[in-house]
Amino acid sequence: MIEVQVDARNLTALGRVLRAEADGAALKKDLVVAIRAAVSPGVSAVQGKLRAIPSKGISPSPSLSSYLASRVKVSVRFAGRSAGVRIRIAQTPTLRGFKMAARRLNRTHWRHPVYGRGVWVTQQSPIPDYFDGTLSGHKSEYHAAVIAACEACAARIGRRF
Repeated sequence: MIEVQVDARNLTALGRVLRAEADGAALKKDLVVAIRAAVSPGVSAVQGKLRAIPSKGISPSPSLSSYLASRVKVSVRFAGRSAGVRIRIAQTPTLRGFKMAARRLNRTHWRHPVYGRGVWVTQQSPIPDYFDGTLSGHKSEYHAAVIAACEACAARIGRRF
């Protein structure tokens, strides 16, 4: 026979804490803010590398560097298979015919047709490995910062209990 003894005061205190955090909206919001702050150095580094792309400034549309730098986003998911923190650059529409610009710039080179000639050329990236190289170099720091944010959230619940 298995016997379980429970202290009623602990259960009452736990119930009080869970009711205070019942919907978890405030807790989740604080956790998302802390996680975004933890990975913000990576976002800033990627944006800095993107802004370093040389630009001639002859087109009336925004420069490729500023456009891509503004599209760097952090997404935080708490459920499902893709739970985690993701830094990504959304797919670019055909900005001056340069679809998938962020992905292509991360490579060392890519091929494209020359307008009106039917000839394909290989173009070298001005900033190869700007995304993967920048973020993977500090992956352990970002991981530790996200773990610290999660532990701070657990400590917040623990203080109330």
